[in-house]
Amino acid sequence: MNEASARREARVVAGHGRRYVVETAEGKRLICLTAGRDVMPVCGDRVNIEDSVTDPRILEVLPRSSLFSKADNRGRAVPLAANLDRVLVTVAVLPEPDAFLTDKYLASIAGMGIEAGIVFNKLDLADAEQAISAARLDYFEAIGYSVFRVSVRTGASMIALRHALEGRYSLLVGQSGVGKSSLLNALAPEARHRIDELSAATDEGRHTTSATTQHPLAGGGALLDSPGVRDLLLTNRDPQSVAALFVEFPPRAAECRFKDCLHLQEPGCAVKAAVESGGIAESRYISYQRLVKTMQQAKERQYD
Repeated sequence: MNEASARREARVVAGHGRRYVVETAEGKRLICLTAGRDVMPVCGDRVNIEDSVTDPRILEVLPRSSLFSKADNRGRAVPLAANLDRVLVTVAVLPEPDAFLTDKYLASIAGMGIEAGIVFNKLDLADAEQAISAARLDYFEAIGYSVFRVSVRTGASMIALRHALEGRYSLLVGQSGVGKSSLLNALAPEARHRIDELSAATDEGRHTTSATTQHPLAGGGALLDSPGVRDLLLTNRDPQSVAALFVEFPPRAAECRFKDCLHLQEPGCAVKAAVESGGIAESRYISYQRLVKTMQQAKERQYD
């Protein structure tokens, strides 16, 4: 390493293929290639770079506090973002929230060891809100999730959401039509401009607009956007592990007659008893059953 280069730490803010945009602690942005094919950073990664005048390179990826992945068409993990503090599952008054998809998102995020929250958008359409949606939001709050009821159009509760995001690295996920792009533009007004900048800088055009991109927030921290995340990955395919991903299940599961209770047909199941008494929402239990069945089928295919 000569005088024209220096080793320093930076954070990946966008990338496509082997070309990445990194930002140093001083705010300097560089376009970097990786030092080799075994160096595979994702957005949000802390990396060591060789800050060369002519050929800046990412030398290594530093240890991660978390890794967020989606599932490809074959159910394999595709890493998208690292070092997240929280993933916010975005739903809206319209389109009507898919209860199973929301529960699967929350379980998947828990399986990655990342805190999850819920953003309920389009509050200005509250007249169209179904009672079941309001009841589910209240339930999620009761079991410990942060829930933000907002409207980008009217600005309702957007200040509270901004404050909750300050100083943290967060990611928005959710089904199409819930207003993720509007939320991103309201929370990080320079987002569209930065995406255009990154597209030009990496010479990747439309590919960069579909890649995970980090946008700084005025109060510190950043909001990451990853377009096209329609299915999340349950990395642990052991059916026995699914109950732990539903935050309200473990306290009840500790009271089951059998330690290996799967909470399906077993006698003396405290989880089923809680569902029957209303302590656990029936919709959550139905989602749990579907996920266990999915994991059982996946496990069976592994041994076919």
